[in-house]
Amino acid sequence: MIPEGTDIPALSAQLSEDGVAFSNPELANSQEVQAPIEAALQDSHGIAVVDVHPQRLADTRDIAQELQDATGLDTVIVQTTRSVSAVSDTYSRAAIESAQTALPQGIDQVTLLDQFYSGVDPLGVPWPIIVVAVLSLAAASAAVAFTSATRK
Repeated sequence: MIPEGTDIPALSAQLSEDGVAFSNPELANSQEVQAPIEAALQDSHGIAVVDVHPQRLADTRDIAQELQDATGLDTVIVQTTRSVSAVSDTYSRAAIESAQTALPQGIDQVTLLDQFYSGVDPLGVPWPIIVVAVLSLAAASAAVAFTSATRK
């Protein structure tokens, strides 16, 4: 259930603009506050800082889901006064919940993003690079084997 006082349309509009949304109008209009947060976000991700007191953790997740549905972002993280929750098309629910559990209350958004990303991808393994390297090595080995076999 979306907690009363949560303005989904206003938060969605902010997220669509630059990936950062605040329910506090002063922070929502402060580029000085938002710039470092925006820089810490991964592509197609967003973070909304919502000044509500959800009764259940599921309420925070409901906000994140509504914002993701409204914006089409891959991953939406919501920080409320009591909790952090996220929804994602990329990260598994288990990875998200594990990362959320490790986040302390009241941390700044840049630290929150750094810790969240470390939690959902603890090794930071660049799988596309590894796959290309392995395929290149296999192709080079095959070429050497072919060359060696044709010389005999």
